Amino acid sequence: MKDSIKWIVPVLLCIVIFSMTMMKSPEDITNILTHVTAQIKTFSVITHIIFLAVIVMGLIFRKIRNSLFFLFIAFLALSATIISIIYMILPNILIFGMFFGLIINAYLRKQLNFELKNQKPVNLAFGIIGIVFGFWYLHWVDSPVCLNALLYSPLGAINCPTMVTICGFLCLTAKPRSVVLEATVALITLYFGFFGIFRLGAYVDIVLIVCALFMILRLGSYLDFKETIMDKNKTALSVE
Repeated sequence: MKDSIKWIVPVLLCIVIFSMTMMKSPEDITNILTHVTAQIKTFSVITHIIFLAVIVMGLIFRKIRNSLFFLFIAFLALSATIISIIYMILPNILIFGMFFGLIINAYLRKQLNFELKNQKPVNLAFGIIGIVFGFWYLHWVDSPVCLNALLYSPLGAINCPTMVTICGFLCLTAKPRSVVLEATVALITLYFGFFGIFRLGAYVDIVLIVCALFMILRLGSYLDFKETIMDKNKTALSVE
């Protein structure tokens, strides 16, 4: 029953979120997000500084890496939730509130393991892609975009840079992983990747699609592996 509930709630929330995103025109959404980004420039600079500090400290101090990376992605989800409440962006309140709860749950269940030493190169590659383009998100900032994105991209405030950063960090995790967390983040990120490209003209959101698809494919192989192990265990028990 518990397993069913932990899937039912995210699925229902996803349906509500996806429906709500279609209730506003692309012009209205663009105006709202542009306004939010312009209002939180100081916060964006602070978030970028924290981001760099977390990455450097996490790479240097292995013993506190799990806590640092967990706290940072939890901070991103929480800050995006709070900013969405301030500006009354209801879909984002649901999205990032759900992300925050799932991140906390995964950490408490010891399913957020940022062990990089024996990490597969493909995980590192997609993790780096997500982290770099989350930090340097090339949309919602004034010209010169490439320069301003290094300081003012709305990380921890609005959908796409926050989602792709969380995806990037989750790509760096080792087993055991939270299937519910990764599936929820990946599917919502995938949706907003397509939404950003085709509804808002944010072509940089191809990065969201790439990272989300990788997580979904990795998750599929992980589930297949778990099912294989369970089948072997059942066979062994039946033989005994």
